[in-house]
Amino acid sequence: MLKHNLNELIEFDSRRFNPKVLINDPGYRMVLLSLKAGQSVPEHATSGKVTVYVIRGHIAFYEQDIPHEMREGEVIGIAAGIKHRVDAREDSALLVLATGDIRGGHPAQDDEIDIRAVPRPQRHPLIFAKFDSLAIGSSFRLLNDHDPVPLSQQFESLRHGQAAWEYLERGPSIFRIRITKISSQSTPDTLLTGTISPAQVQNRTA
Repeated sequence: MLKHNLNELIEFDSRRFNPKVLINDPGYRMVLLSLKAGQSVPEHATSGKVTVYVIRGHIAFYEQDIPHEMREGEVIGIAAGIKHRVDAREDSALLVLATGDIRGGHPAQDDEIDIRAVPRPQRHPLIFAKFDSLAIGSSFRLLNDHDPVPLSQQFESLRHGQAAWEYLERGPSIFRIRITKISSQSTPDTLLTGTISPAQVQNRTA
């Protein structure tokens, strides 16, 4: 059983919209999406049905070229294959549910790599080799004794738009991070797709 306080998880990023994956199971995914006023999710289509709940704020949800103004407490569903996009009219938070074949038939992976005993020159090549071997939607957990900020910066630079970076445990002595592959291209992909959102890798301070 998973329980989340959505209001406590809303977190805006001034650079681009901020997705947080809350559930990542075969055939079902739940994402909290925070957008500042003026931010957008580009047009895309999905391989499964998507439902969007507006938790906070005001958005324009475009079904193909048809806009739907949506405010707090409203919900919309989009069938598979329909192009859609989102524009934030004001600071907004959305709960996005994606169902169906959202992983292209690839099972999720959630292996754990403990790099504490790995020689430093070998750490980043090992991690990137593991990441590059993942199917979209799959993930692994990274275990370290300090916050790997340089690694997150390297992901932002070398695999921009491809990885979601989620802290499972954050110090003081153990840092456990789930790294999920959300795209295979270095472009700011979209959130409401079956591969879910362009989650940028967020830099963290030590």
